[in-house]
Amino acid sequence: MQARQGDQVGVLPEAVTAALDDVAATLNGRGVVVVCGFPGSGKSTAATYLAAQVQAIVLDKDSFAPRLEQDVMRALGGDPFDRDSEVYRSVVSPGVYDGLIRMGLGIGICHPVVLDAPFLSVIREAAVAGLRLGQHLRGRTRTPDSLVVHTIWLDSPAGRVKERMIDRGAERDAPKLADWDAYRSAVLDSGLREIAHDVVDVVISN
Repeated sequence: MQARQGDQVGVLPEAVTAALDDVAATLNGRGVVVVCGFPGSGKSTAATYLAAQVQAIVLDKDSFAPRLEQDVMRALGGDPFDRDSEVYRSVVSPGVYDGLIRMGLGIGICHPVVLDAPFLSVIREAAVAGLRLGQHLRGRTRTPDSLVVHTIWLDSPAGRVKERMIDRGAERDAPKLADWDAYRSAVLDSGLREIAHDVVDVVISN
C-alpha cells in the first residue's frame, strides 16, 4: 500500500495497513488517533494512510509551527533545526505540543483527527504520572473520557530510522545524522522505546 505525503510516496507493508485499518474501525465520525514514534519511523506515511480511511484531518507537528520553532531556537543561539537539546525540550517543545494537543483534541470532539508527532516528552510525562498516553492527553486538555483517543507507536529499528532520514534529506535530521552515535545513544537507545510500549494502545512494527 502507498500513502502520499506532500511530494513523497511512502510504502507501507500490508501488516502495517491491516493494523491501521483496525484502528480506523474504532472511530465513528469523531475522535483522535495519535501516531507517535521516533523521527524516521514512518509516522507521516502511516498518518496519511489512516486519515484517508476515515476522512480525518492530519495535524503534523513538523508543519504546525516550524517558523516559530526555528526562530526561537535561533534567538536562543542554537541550531534552528535542533529538536533534541535540553534547550529545545525545556523551552520550545512544551508550548508547541500544548498547542498541537489542544487543537487536535478540540477538533476531535466533532471530527476525526490524526496527530502526527514524535510525542517523546509527552510519553515520558504519561509514564511518570502512571497513565496511559490517551488518558494523559485527555487530562492535559480536560476533554471528556468519552472522547476516543487511540494511541499508536510506530516502531522501527535504529538502522531503518537512519536510512529513512538519509533518504528524505530533511534539514531537521541534519543534527542527528551529524553525530549519529550520540543521537542513537541519547534517544533511540535511551529506554524510551520500552516506555512507549507500556503507555500506548498499539505498537506497530514498521
